[in-house]
Amino acid sequence: MRVFSIEKKYKLFCWAVISFFYLFAIGFLIYEAGSGIKNYFAYIVLIFLVMLTPAFLTLMAILQFNAYFVFYEKYFEYHKGRKTIRIEGKNLRYFSFNDGLLTIYFVKDGLLDFASAFYKEKLVPENSNERQLALPEDKELYKLMIGMAGIKGRDEILSWFYENLPSLPDGQAMKDIVGINTKYNNPNPNDVNLVLAKAKKIATFINLISVIFALWCALFPYPYRLSVVLNLILPIVLLAVLHFSDGWIRFDKRGNSIYPTACLAGICPMFGLGWRMLEDYTFENSAGRFFIATAIFYVAYMILFVICQKEYSFKEKYTYGALLLFSFFFFGYAMGAVAAINCLFDFSLPVEEIVKDNGEMIKVLMHKGLLGIKWY
Repeated sequence: MRVFSIEKKYKLFCWAVISFFYLFAIGFLIYEAGSGIKNYFAYIVLIFLVMLTPAFLTLMAILQFNAYFVFYEKYFEYHKGRKTIRIEGKNLRYFSFNDGLLTIYFVKDGLLDFASAFYKEKLVPENSNERQLALPEDKELYKLMIGMAGIKGRDEILSWFYENLPSLPDGQAMKDIVGINTKYNNPNPNDVNLVLAKAKKIATFINLISVIFALWCALFPYPYRLSVVLNLILPIVLLAVLHFSDGWIRFDKRGNSIYPTACLAGICPMFGLGWRMLEDYTFENSAGRFFIATAIFYVAYMILFVICQKEYSFKEKYTYGALLLFSFFFFGYAMGAVAAINCLFDFSLPVEEIVKDNGEMIKVLMHKGLLGIKWY
């Protein structure tokens, strides 16, 4: 019997990172409270948003740290918290390993069931590519997805699977490979791997700076104009990346696709710009004009996205669902972008006006707005 669990140094590293997030979040909340709370509802929302990331990371760490493998002579067990599944060697069919996720395909033979909020066994649909290595007598084929990050002896575990089971690029990965062979007339696999590795580095860099820019704009916008402008143009840069990468960098991560995604460049600015605009500006009697400007910006960006992307076909139903989902993020970005353009590039002289704020009449310096949307 051999046991493979999460390495201690990996646990310590994860807890150190999570602790940093907690310290950063608490420090920022104390700083904001010390600066004076103007709107308690907005501050409560801020607490939720700031603490959401470390809380989520804590939950993920607890679940992952309770996972381990136990290998016996004729079977192995996978434990996650209080749940356990035992799979005998004769019931294993094949596996795949992509981006740190091990997917095991097997049949049941009176085994213990397994369920988890994040990784769970799933029944493989009939007439799917995943069933092609199943035996004729297999009535139902299941797959179990297991995160391998931080597991001690991971290479040894994977070597065992590679030696004893066939590996198959299943699902979306299979479609991607077929698409590359068709588009480029069966290119050299080494050349394909080199291009994918380069694309992954570029996508990783773009995603990283997207998170940094969004946090910078939302939490510590100094210098102010630069932090807002960078979040404003980043989704535009994303369109150029999607177009000129010729499909090697994608926006959508479909299943176990071999293509890297730079989606955070289109998602993070929505949060960075959105929060900064809500925190700094108030619009006066301009809801209709603001909505029209946002709708125009959104439609223009969506059209450019459809033109620049190289991954969707309108012959597939999936495309319409994906675009509908992305519309939420794109519309949020459009709202933040319209507010930023209207206020940040408005150099009109302010005029003193009296407005009603929380039931009280107050004097404010009202600006006309670059787009005609009055703000203070």
